[in-house]
Amino acid sequence: MTSDINITCTPKDWPLTIICNGEVYDEEEPPLTIYDAHFWIYLGVYVALVMVAGLMAGLTMGLLSLDKNSLKVLKEGGKPSERRHAAKIIPIVENHHLLLVTLLLCNAGAVEAMPIFLDKISNPVIAIVVSVTAVLVFGEVIPQAICSRYGLAIGAFFAPMVRLLIFLTFIISWPLSKLLDCLLGEDHGTFFRRAELRALVDIHAEEARENEEPLNVDEVLIIQGALQMRDKTAGSALTPFDKVFMLSIDGNMDKETMDMVIDAGHSRVPVYEGEKTNIVGLLLVKNLIKLDPVAATPIRSILQENPRYLPDVREDTPLFDLLNEFQQGKCHMCAVKMVDSAGEAGDLLGVITLEDVIEELIQEEIMDESDISADVNRRVNLARARASRQLSRASPRGTSEAGGRDSPEVECCYPYGFDETTPLL
Repeated sequence: MTSDINITCTPKDWPLTIICNGEVYDEEEPPLTIYDAHFWIYLGVYVALVMVAGLMAGLTMGLLSLDKNSLKVLKEGGKPSERRHAAKIIPIVENHHLLLVTLLLCNAGAVEAMPIFLDKISNPVIAIVVSVTAVLVFGEVIPQAICSRYGLAIGAFFAPMVRLLIFLTFIISWPLSKLLDCLLGEDHGTFFRRAELRALVDIHAEEARENEEPLNVDEVLIIQGALQMRDKTAGSALTPFDKVFMLSIDGNMDKETMDMVIDAGHSRVPVYEGEKTNIVGLLLVKNLIKLDPVAATPIRSILQENPRYLPDVREDTPLFDLLNEFQQGKCHMCAVKMVDSAGEAGDLLGVITLEDVIEELIQEEIMDESDISADVNRRVNLARARASRQLSRASPRGTSEAGGRDSPEVECCYPYGFDETTPLL
C-alpha cells in the first residue's frame, strides 16, 4: 500500500533560497567569473588587502628593529639622508608598544578580511591555496626582507601614514600599549657595556671589507685604551724607583752630572736626600741651560732658587684621575706610594709621568729623539706596534680612507718628511 506525500515549495530569493514545508534550503552562491563586473572589484580589494598586510608586516620588522639610541646616533652623526630619515622616525618609535600594537592591529585586520573577498571569486580549495601563498610570500617574506634591509628609508617614507594609523586606532591601541608598558616596561634603547663596546670596535676592524669606514689599528688601540683606562691604576703604569734616573741633593751640577742628565734624556729629574725613596724635589732640565758646568752649582741651591716638589699619589689612583691632575699644569710627574694594610699611603714604589698615562691610553710606546738607548722591552713593544700597522696595510682589512697610519711611515728624526697633509695618527 502506498501513500502520497504532498510537498509544497515556495521560492524565496530564487534561485538561491527555497522553502519546502516550512524548511529553508539555501543553495551556495556560485563564484563570480571574470565576466562579472564584481569579480574585478573583489579581486582588486583582495590584492589591496594583501599589500596592506605586507606593508604592515614590513613596517613592523623595519621600524621595531630600529633601536632608539642607534637612531639618535644616526641623527647626530649619520649621512645627510640618514639624518633626515632618523629625524622622521624617532618620534614614532619613542612609544615602542603603541607602534607595535597599531601595526599588528592593521595587519590582523587586513589578513582577516582577505577570505571575505576571496570566497566571492573562487572555490574553497583554491581560496585556501591562494590565500596561504599570498599571505606567506607577499604579506610576510618579501616585505620583511625588504624592510629589514632598507628599514630606515622605508620607515621615513611611510612615517606620515603610520601617524595616521596611530590616530585611527588610538582608542584600541593606546590601552593595550599601556598594558604592555606595565607588564614589560618601557623600551629605553640599547646601551653597551665597556666589554661590549670593545668587542664592537674589534668587529669594525675585523670586518673592514664589508665596512665602508673601517677602523685602522691605531684607532682601535686608542678607543680600546680609553675604554680600559677606568680599570687601570697608577700602580700598573709606574716606573719602579730603582729604574728612575735621580740625582742626590748633595751633588753638584758639574759637567759630568750634566752629561748624565743629557744622556738620560728626561725633561724632569727627581732629587732625593739620603735614601732614594726620599724624594725631596724636582729639577726641570730646561732650567739647567743657564748654569755654567765649570761653576759646579750645588743641586741644593738650585732647588732653593726654583723649588719644585713631586706630588704623591696612591698606587690605586685611577689613571683618569691622574690625567685630570696632569691637565691642570701643576706637574707632569708624580711619586707613587704603596697602600698599606690600613689603607694609608706607605713606601715609595716609583714615579709616573704624563707620558706613561698617554702610553696606556694609546697602548703604544712613545719614543722621542733621546730614546735611542731605551731598554729592550720598549723597543720590542714599538716593533710590535709597527708590525701591526704593516700587517694592517698589507691585508684588505687594514685598508681605509685617506688618513690614519695607513699612509707611508716617516721616521721621527726626519721632520722634513712631514707636511700639512700628514695625518695626526
